Amino acid sequence: MGGPSQIATQPTKDKALTPIAYKQKQDLNTPQATPENPSKWHQTTVRKILERSEYTGCIVNFKTFTDSIWDKKKRDNPVENHSVFYDTHEAIIPEDIFEKI
Repeated sequence: MGGPSQIATQPTKDKALTPIAYKQKQDLNTPQATPENPSKWHQTTVRKILERSEYTGCIVNFKTFTDSIWDKKKRDNPVENHSVFYDTHEAIIPEDIFEKI
């Protein structure tokens, strides 16, 4: 199949909207600026998608935490502290393929 940069060429060729462009088209607020080319996919976008187990049909809670109610800085929570709920929605990526990635 290829790496993230090779994978990114196909949705770019197909003129598929990037996640930011899609959200903006749906009138959802995003902190990012409107992309110059809404169909130009980057390898970092593909990599982030491929790293998210939520695409296998699960929900992952407690990925981040804060030290206190006064310190609002979010910190990454170790994987062993995540709570995973399987089969909560339709999978986009089958579990076995996700594990290979």
